[in-house]
Amino acid sequence: MSEDRLDILVILGTDHHRFDRLVGWLDDFLEHPDHAALTALVQLGSTPPPRRAKGVGIVAYDELQRLIRHSTAVVTHGGPATMLEVRKQGRKPVVVPRDPALGEHVDQHQQEFSRRVGRMGLVTLCEDRASFAAALAAVLADPEAHTVSAEENHRDGLRLAAAVDRTGRIIDGLGLRRARRRLAKS
Repeated sequence: MSEDRLDILVILGTDHHRFDRLVGWLDDFLEHPDHAALTALVQLGSTPPPRRAKGVGIVAYDELQRLIRHSTAVVTHGGPATMLEVRKQGRKPVVVPRDPALGEHVDQHQQEFSRRVGRMGLVTLCEDRASFAAALAAVLADPEAHTVSAEENHRDGLRLAAAVDRTGRIIDGLGLRRARRRLAKS
């Protein structure tokens, strides 16, 4: 990537499920006349490319970190590790969790985790097209209000790590309960 600065970076991750909904929301946002000059890049994973932004399949880790640092707005799926990476680079992520009801993931963990850290103020959570457009407009209008200082990142990183740990324990517990039920049936 040779872009020195991006207005919007969208990270869809490497999951094999497509995330057409988020790409569609970005295309709609970029189609507005006020946003026509914006530069945007989407890391696609297995999702088809956008109409209005550049798309790339997979980005090497070091390059992704550079892109995050050089982007005004960073949008990501609801994966905890990606949220942490975005915050480590000084950006408060705009998060759109994948929805299993739409075939975007296997379960609701992204929605549940994203809502939790959204309530904590660690991410800007968007679960519909209107909140997504409003969040992007807010970040682009006042980028400094959506950055994370090293001190904030350390303090909030501990809170985010605790939320990741708690969510992991809940998910692990669900798996154990399912396994116990299967064993009880056999």
